[in-house]
Amino acid sequence: MKNTIDFRALTKTVVIVAVVSSIINVVLAVVGKMISQPPETFSPYMYGPVIGLTVVGVVAAGITFFVMRAWYADTKKANKHFVILSVLVLIVSFFPDLALPWSTAADEVGWTYGIMANLMLMHVVTAALVIYYFPRVKSVTTS
Repeated sequence: MKNTIDFRALTKTVVIVAVVSSIINVVLAVVGKMISQPPETFSPYMYGPVIGLTVVGVVAAGITFFVMRAWYADTKKANKHFVILSVLVLIVSFFPDLALPWSTAADEVGWTYGIMANLMLMHVVTAALVIYYFPRVKSVTTS
């Protein structure tokens, strides 16, 4: 008997997390745009990049989760290491946002700490949903 991840359940979870986090991130982008009023060309607040990068991040997390659950014999250990890896990736994802004041586009954008915090919050939303829902995907026992 072997424990394997329920691929259908994982796929469903990836889709739901991608949709929900995309919706929340678009709302955050709209609110951030209203408050900070950056130029229209500020791509972190454009719907396409917000949705696209959110979906890519969730799918990449889903693939990573699938590989980790397949690699580890112990589901609890796989979930624990996935959460640790997810937090580390979240921290690394803050670097571009924290570097915004020193970027060449900073003067064009009229960056503020509010913009930085809003962009980082978008990362936190997606990571929180991934960290909460992915480890709850059940395993199935096969013979």
